Amino acid sequence: MTADADKEAAPARPATAICREPADLYTPRSKRAIARLAREFLDHVKATPSELLHSVPLQRQYMDMGTTYQAAAQKAAMTQAQAANQNVQQRLRELYACVDGAVRETAERLKAKPPAPIDPDTFNDFIIAARKAEMTETRDFTIYASLTLYLADTKTWGEKFDRLLVLADSASGPEVLVIVDQLIAEVVDSKIALRELIGEIDTLGKHLEAIVDLLGAPNPPKTEFAEGGFTLHRLLGSHPLTETRGSLMRQLRRGLESKNPLGGKNPAADLHAHLRLLDKIGRAGDAAGGENTMALFSERLPKILSADTLSMVLRSMQKAEDRLVKALDIHRRLGNSPGRQQVRQYIYNVFEFERVAQQFTPDAGPLPETIKRVTTLHHAFVTSGLAEQHILKYIEPLEQAQAALLPLLFQAIEKDAETAAARAMSLLDLCTDNTFMTGANLKTAHQQIRRYMSDESFATSFLAGADDKQTQTRRLVELHQKLLASGLARTGTA
Repeated sequence: MTADADKEAAPARPATAICREPADLYTPRSKRAIARLAREFLDHVKATPSELLHSVPLQRQYMDMGTTYQAAAQKAAMTQAQAANQNVQQRLRELYACVDGAVRETAERLKAKPPAPIDPDTFNDFIIAARKAEMTETRDFTIYASLTLYLADTKTWGEKFDRLLVLADSASGPEVLVIVDQLIAEVVDSKIALRELIGEIDTLGKHLEAIVDLLGAPNPPKTEFAEGGFTLHRLLGSHPLTETRGSLMRQLRRGLESKNPLGGKNPAADLHAHLRLLDKIGRAGDAAGGENTMALFSERLPKILSADTLSMVLRSMQKAEDRLVKALDIHRRLGNSPGRQQVRQYIYNVFEFERVAQQFTPDAGPLPETIKRVTTLHHAFVTSGLAEQHILKYIEPLEQAQAALLPLLFQAIEKDAETAAARAMSLLDLCTDNTFMTGANLKTAHQQIRRYMSDESFATSFLAGADDKQTQTRRLVELHQKLLASGLARTGTA
């Protein structure tokens, strides 16, 4: 690239993973490739790919590491040769020529125009002025050269992040955030840098949980971050840092694709770590990649999942129904993964051998709570993704168990509530709280409510104490809303 190139706007070049000219090295995809290939060096000197591309001392230091640089070039050549329609040696020679040209041009440009020092208060104006003065295919070279100088004396990733934080907090326009976002993304692309920011974590599972917490910003994190992690979480919650989020997503994917255990060598501990991460990914939803991330997760979970390990992990839950709800949720999340068979075996063992359906008796606790527990387990089976014939095998005994409790509930309500209105409202409250399972049992509750409301004393007892028309109207509106919520009223009239 010559000095004349600064004077004229060059045509835009398409982003490509194959670098044929020096300018190709500055594309986002090329920077990510540099981050992968030169990761050890970049972590050693605490520098980002953008800094390496805009610093003559860093470039010399890297290229002087002969075998390291050569190994990275050879790895890139082997990966790119087929896509470039070249043999490996041709691709390697072209890569060397491309890198040598970029190093030479960097030195020439920085000598001709040394980078200006950055003042955070005027950084936005500096970006605008630099872009007007520099219309080249190597976009924002002057800006990144100045940023490289601004960050040059930082000794740790944390110090570098703090410098970028100053720029982000003083941003007076989107131009600043786009630039800062790119550099923060390059920082957190390093696993070492990210661990320095969020704090040292002893397992891969907890590290990935922390990443999911960051991606979930502005939702409050559950991870106990170090100061840098809390600051990064605040930035992600306050600004649309799309590049940084993309970098965190790549970290999450790399972790899920790795063969390393999430929770140590103990199978039960590893499965427990998987289940913790499963919960976090599920709560984060699209912020953590949604279905794509769940698909990655589902590929690795079956490899460590068995009925025995599932039993060891869930045995801390005293109630069999709680263990079943958790196992059914896991089964649902696994999609079509082969690990489902192991979960189904565990569900069968617990349900049959612990006689779960027979545990819902009048002596199991307060009747409304016991009835709702049956409904919760019933719903877990219905939404579990089990085959319909298997679901029926489980839910029919649950429906029968709840049906046997309903007459006892009605008797208790009639004993505790003296008026038809009080009895009807008590049952309505239970309906709106989803106490009864959908189907025959909910219809039975509805029929009982209708009996209470058909009592000739209902209207009198319901409006007792409502001496003015306004109060009476309010009560009737509340009643109608409860009837709608319970499913008893499905139109504009109760």
